[in-house]
Amino acid sequence: MASDARKVVESVLGGNMTAQVWTSTYSPVFPFTPQGFSVGALLPMILYLFRWGHRRGRGKFASTFLSPSGAPTIRSVAERLAQETTLSGFEDETARSILGDMLLTSALENKRHKEGHDEQVQRCFPNHYFASWIDLPQTAAHLRGVPEMITALLNDQGDGDTIEPFRERGRHRVGSRVQDNDLLKAFGRGVTTGGEHKSNTRSDRFDETVPLALDQLIMVRMAQLCGEAPPKAVGKGEPGPISNQRSIAVEVSERFREDLIVFFDCYGRDDVTPRASLLAMLESCFAIGLSTITLSTAAIMSRWGEDGEINGQAMFPVFCDCSNAADTGLRDLSEQSGNLVRQAFSRLPAILMHARLLDFWVRHKSDLKDDGLPFRTPEATSWLNLLGEFLNGRHEEAGDADKAFRSQISELREACDTEPEVEELKDLLAPKVEKGQGGRFLAEVLSKVAQREVGGDKLYQALTSALMTDETNGLARRRRIVVGGKGASRQRRSVDALSFVLTNVSLEYLVHRHLRTNGKGRKPKPLSFPEFLDILRERYGFYVDRPPPNMAVPNDALARNRRMLERRLRDLGLLVGVNDAERMKKLKARYRSAFDYNEPGETT
Repeated sequence: MASDARKVVESVLGGNMTAQVWTSTYSPVFPFTPQGFSVGALLPMILYLFRWGHRRGRGKFASTFLSPSGAPTIRSVAERLAQETTLSGFEDETARSILGDMLLTSALENKRHKEGHDEQVQRCFPNHYFASWIDLPQTAAHLRGVPEMITALLNDQGDGDTIEPFRERGRHRVGSRVQDNDLLKAFGRGVTTGGEHKSNTRSDRFDETVPLALDQLIMVRMAQLCGEAPPKAVGKGEPGPISNQRSIAVEVSERFREDLIVFFDCYGRDDVTPRASLLAMLESCFAIGLSTITLSTAAIMSRWGEDGEINGQAMFPVFCDCSNAADTGLRDLSEQSGNLVRQAFSRLPAILMHARLLDFWVRHKSDLKDDGLPFRTPEATSWLNLLGEFLNGRHEEAGDADKAFRSQISELREACDTEPEVEELKDLLAPKVEKGQGGRFLAEVLSKVAQREVGGDKLYQALTSALMTDETNGLARRRRIVVGGKGASRQRRSVDALSFVLTNVSLEYLVHRHLRTNGKGRKPKPLSFPEFLDILRERYGFYVDRPPPNMAVPNDALARNRRMLERRLRDLGLLVGVNDAERMKKLKARYRSAFDYNEPGETT
């Protein structure tokens, strides 16, 4: 049910305009829904999107593995699998418990990461292509459109509003047989697609003569019991084709694409990396890519909100605590960096609201709509620059837009006089609006009121999810601290303090990625410790031995942070040095690349 404030806004702006601006996102900036999601649940959906070219609907996992209490559990899945002759040896209670432990450690995860065999399962691990047949999470919308964004980025279609499936193009084509897509083929050992493959959800078949590790075989058996791939998502609010929309953080998005492709080419093919280690590093790859895209977007839009200019290369610098919170001084410094991020994200709702207001006016009210407007897909730099000309007053129609917004503000004030239940909206509208500030003022008012309905922290939730906060493969830690309150009461309150860290898995991923070149053959390249620090800072905005531009860090803390990172890399076996010279401290890989194996017929 719409709030009283929204009803007032809708009576003035109209239903169409209100529906487009009363939201938490803006697709030309964020090509996904800013809200909490699970990075670990992305890959099965990405595999499904590449195979079928549309979002996954409700499959048969829940009905196939139903427990006495309703939702599937580890116990109900193990009991159902044990009945199959194709997975023999688990008939007695002890064997089924062992199978359940195997499921819990390498195939399925309980809700809220709980232990035990009687909890509801919420996600599956993508240790095999057939994980895409398991419809977990049950609602694809819980992934907030992030898999669609990654799929479109990898597919790299140069034009069009949506991704065209089943086109014969590229190594990462959307809508293809398993054997025709490099990503699907790497995860689909023993799987081939035959016959009518565009709509036949049973066209993927497993060759029983191909040997698989037990964790992968279990995933295959679960999918076979489901019988077929889940159908296309249908119903209200479900998207049709995959949107061909990129983030406004163009430079960082392209780096993410390059990192993912190079890393997967080297370590994801031909089973050269143990599957558990590969999946852990891929999660860190996703976390680094998504969090830097989100942080860069915040930096880009903060500048756009001030001067209307889009800088697609802008980075948001953060100070990383290389002690993983063991050193309280470094942890506190990183929490200062986290607080700066929180402040920047608190300003984003009003900036995005201003962009949506200008977007609606330009597309529906201005004379430009008849002359042809800049494209918003695949990326919207030109479009945002046009809106920026209205924001900073340089466009010849900027005055008309400002006049329209100030008129709407006056109408909202009048509407509030007849509605006693909207005191907050009335108070926000009370200040005088200067000429040229109509859009900015209206955006501030609407964003503050809308936050009560759509959630003011959703953008920040998206960031903490992308960072995989407090998870083994993530980039951030969170702790509860008590701070002094503001105002006369000075009441103390508890808040979350966020610090940025480089976990062991994220370091392993970053080292392996940057020991290979981007060119043909992914040749190895030497990488010294100082060069690695430069990459962290210049490519990702992760500051270790230098202070970020937006904060001060004591020199002794920087030196201590650098020493801790060096020690951790040595302990992980990722750093060797023949003497004390900095340039002679060389990074080394733990795993060999697929290009290091000179097997007959290998493609480089």
